[in-house]
Amino acid sequence: MPDETLDNALDDDGHTDDDLEQHLDQAPIDALLTPFLGPEGFIAKRLGGYEHRPGQEAMMQAVLQAMEQREVLLVEAGTGTGKSLAYLIPAALAAESVIVSTGSKTLQDQLFHKDIPFVRDALGVPFKAALLKGRTNYLCLLKLEQGRNDSVVSQAHGGWLELFEEWVGQTDTGDRAELAKLPDDAPVWREVSTGAEECLGQGCEYFDDCFVMRARRRALSADVVVVNHHLFFADLSLRESAGFSLLPPSDIVVFDEAHNLEDVAAMYFGLECSNYRVRDVTYDAQRAMAQQRVATTEFLDLCDRARGDADAFFQAYEPLFPRGRVNPAALPAEVRERWHALDNRLAQIAHRLREAARAEEDEQLARLVIRAHELRSDLDALVEAGDRSLVVWVEKGARAVFLRAAPIDVGRVLQETLFGRVEALVFTSATLTTSGHFDHIRQRFGIDYECRELVVASPFDYPNQALLYLPEHLPSPRAPDFVTRAADEIEALLDITRGRAFVLFTSFAKLHQVHDLLRSSLPYPTFVQGEGSKDALLEAFRTTEHAVLFGTSSFWEGVDVAGEALSQVIIDKLPFAPPDDPLTAARIEWMGAGGRNPFMHFQVPVAIISLKQGFGRLIRHRSDRGIVTVLDHRVTRARYGPMFLESLPPARRVFSMEQLRDDWSELV
Repeated sequence: MPDETLDNALDDDGHTDDDLEQHLDQAPIDALLTPFLGPEGFIAKRLGGYEHRPGQEAMMQAVLQAMEQREVLLVEAGTGTGKSLAYLIPAALAAESVIVSTGSKTLQDQLFHKDIPFVRDALGVPFKAALLKGRTNYLCLLKLEQGRNDSVVSQAHGGWLELFEEWVGQTDTGDRAELAKLPDDAPVWREVSTGAEECLGQGCEYFDDCFVMRARRRALSADVVVVNHHLFFADLSLRESAGFSLLPPSDIVVFDEAHNLEDVAAMYFGLECSNYRVRDVTYDAQRAMAQQRVATTEFLDLCDRARGDADAFFQAYEPLFPRGRVNPAALPAEVRERWHALDNRLAQIAHRLREAARAEEDEQLARLVIRAHELRSDLDALVEAGDRSLVVWVEKGARAVFLRAAPIDVGRVLQETLFGRVEALVFTSATLTTSGHFDHIRQRFGIDYECRELVVASPFDYPNQALLYLPEHLPSPRAPDFVTRAADEIEALLDITRGRAFVLFTSFAKLHQVHDLLRSSLPYPTFVQGEGSKDALLEAFRTTEHAVLFGTSSFWEGVDVAGEALSQVIIDKLPFAPPDDPLTAARIEWMGAGGRNPFMHFQVPVAIISLKQGFGRLIRHRSDRGIVTVLDHRVTRARYGPMFLESLPPARRVFSMEQLRDDWSELV
């Protein structure tokens, strides 16, 4: 570990942090945690209001042992365990580089700006930490200069460009998270940031001052590097395909929020093309050729036509919109014809770019040649779909149409690319088990061998803090009158807690149907997903008394509202993924072909983990009280219902509205 200046404040026993540093240098690995544990340990003494958590200590010991003994550890840590400290302290003590990967940039920032300073400064553990995000989170100095010199960009975003110019002289990171006033979807950021395929690397004139390279240099010298799953798997995929890595080498990786790891990994070990990607390449080509003063009218027209060809090609998939699986063996002739037209146009563009790059000896033009060929190669793989281990689908978004492919068996890919490269792996989340075991997550990760497992129960007193209301009188979610009956039930439930609730749905359609029925009768302020950014809606909810928030999947997890502002979570139905979803359908077929029951061994466990995430929004502190309602009677009537119930925290179960009112009055 590097030497750092430590505060030498005396602890309650009269020992200084120098004493701790000497202990860390001399103690065997299994004794390193001793100063931190127990009611008299460093954590208890330095953390105001700390309550002794045996579960946190058990997790801390398991993590350190997995790191030291180079093992795979699966650990479910219930809400309130304090799992961040339970892996950060062992990571700080590991005396080698550790990568911590999170499921969201929100948690990533919390770890780096809040939890790590506590471990390092308050506990006096000497280590260096670095925060590393994907390239598009950082300002690109070259793109900023190009934007200033581009009349179209400067005219559209001049005010922002001036702000960025001023910010460059003030920021050390170039991380857009520092720009609180910049909207999440601000178009200008695309003009001043760059992805891996656009980056010129060492050929860029700003390479030495590049914010991405600065962040990487900090990461290379750090003991703990905090990333998110998207960056980790994008980097792992890049390492597999190009042999280059933005992340520092490490034999120890901790994955927090590991329950969504499979879907993120699938995204980055697959393929993706869109008409937006074609627009990016062709617009960049026109701009680069113009800068070199070799942009002929013929070339500009060629790029314009390529964009038209791309729109026509992707539009040929319209029968599958908004999201549908592609059958490569039954592609309409129109799709292939339009693909050939687009491919021919891209080949001509690549040829012109190559000629100009050689003549001008220009690195940016040479990079564009590579991008054009990579685009052609990806389109070829997606249209021909010769790799049967991938499922291909088309998806229409708000601004583009995407053609995507992902591996059906992600576990096999993880075993080849992750487990075979990293010696110690820790996977943790509040929701990794189903029915008390790790069988599902082991299957999805491809772990068919012995590994270390630990379940740490939440320290919260759920029987006395939470009620689980299971109304059995409602019709099936598939019944025609379910929406109206559910709306009536929701209105009565909101009356019990006087608002202060999340109403969570599995689809936007049901959300809007129920909200339309209730909007005029609810006496509480309501917020609806889609009316603003997620952060803005959460802030409005937290600061508005008796508010009700109607949301879908993005509010089922990663949302933390402690205290009375959130006293109830209402869930409309069990969160089964639609069986016709392309990736879900392909996995169902694959498992069925392998002789397994896809419903019981895949669909039910995935839904259980999602339901546990939704439940987890409610109780975030020992003083919290609340109600979780599941309006879907399958949770009590279906043969698989007990699997859901035994996977949830042990809240007191209630089956009638009358009993719920009585129990709630006692609870509060």
